[in-house]
Amino acid sequence: MYRIFALMNFFLLPFLLVANTLREFTSYPVKEVDFIDANTLNSNKMFISMPFASELIINPEKKKQIDEKVILKIELVYTKFKLSPTFNQAELNLKRLVELQKLLPKVFENPLWEFELIGQTKGTSQDECKTLFHGFIISFRPNSTTKTLANELEYLNKLVNNSDSLQEAKSYELKTRWDTKIGYVHDTIWKIDNIIQVDPPAFFYDPMLFKDTTVLSVLERNVWKNIAVVTDVTGSMSPFTAQVLEWLKQKSESKTANYFAFFNDGNRKESNEKKPLKTGGIYGTPNLGIDEVMKSLAKCMQNGSGGGEGLENDVEAILFALEEAPSVDEIVLIADNFESMRDYSFIDKITKPVRIIVCGVKKKVNIQYLDMARKTKGSVHTKTSDISNLDLIKPKQKITIDGEVYIFDNERFHFYNK
Repeated sequence: MYRIFALMNFFLLPFLLVANTLREFTSYPVKEVDFIDANTLNSNKMFISMPFASELIINPEKKKQIDEKVILKIELVYTKFKLSPTFNQAELNLKRLVELQKLLPKVFENPLWEFELIGQTKGTSQDECKTLFHGFIISFRPNSTTKTLANELEYLNKLVNNSDSLQEAKSYELKTRWDTKIGYVHDTIWKIDNIIQVDPPAFFYDPMLFKDTTVLSVLERNVWKNIAVVTDVTGSMSPFTAQVLEWLKQKSESKTANYFAFFNDGNRKESNEKKPLKTGGIYGTPNLGIDEVMKSLAKCMQNGSGGGEGLENDVEAILFALEEAPSVDEIVLIADNFESMRDYSFIDKITKPVRIIVCGVKKKVNIQYLDMARKTKGSVHTKTSDISNLDLIKPKQKITIDGEVYIFDNERFHFYNK
């Protein structure tokens, strides 16, 4: 009887947590617009269409185009006009979210994307509303091309050869005040200035990521020795790869990192050819200085497809580093928070602690990286938080990271929404 109950709980908890997430979305504030013009959407957005006042999905075939994308944002669009004053818009929004979840269940397993409710004000009659768009706008991360990868690599090369610092530089001003005991006092007021001396690639889909100093912040807070640094260098990660190189420049006389491994998720393989632990696209080098590390990084990027898929071969890359550098004590993984692991089910094969720096976090941390840290007795790090001892957490226990709540149950973490 207990086994039956445990099995039911195993399937029921994730379902309940997703249901709570969908219900929470319906209470989000509404952004009002005149109307949404479908012809103005760029190539990195896609429609999931529904009729006026209905949750029926008109174009379910779009599922194939979305399945392998990294979703950045989902917007639910409706008209604010009501045929009846008692009509419950929140209830219809929930039904529409449920239908989207049925169509794209994997998208809701790890909902790291942003969500927004859009209320159109133009429609003033049923006939007029029927001419407007209703449903979901899904924004996804664009795939990199050979050209954009070359531009990113050029940016990283300039950074390595640039003598100025990438990290947050400090400036100051002097202020004078009167102290009744000691007379005039000159206070030094330090300021943090976010600067990057090398201009980032103009084409990059989110230039603000080049102002995100997560990697440098974590590496300055934590002093790890005898490590291998394993870095995702797909197209989305150049702002953070830049920080790895900057850190290496700062530590040029130190052998803190003894080995570097870079991975691009299978070179240019087609998605259906990528198998867990056999995906490839991993390039490593002992730490013989920044020039040698840069050569390995460049080779990895030049042979890569640039990313855009929702899965990466993190575990395979870690195991590669441990085989090539068995004497290291720990792994530092520079991971894309928006990407899940193609080889997640093989985490148990990792024999040393993994310190995971999650990059690009908007709100929630990818729960797969919490699981990896727990199983390897490692840790997870955001720009402002260091989370360790996850291996000591108990079933049903909740943890809070940067204001977001997670619950541990059935040997893994889940997002928690009341």
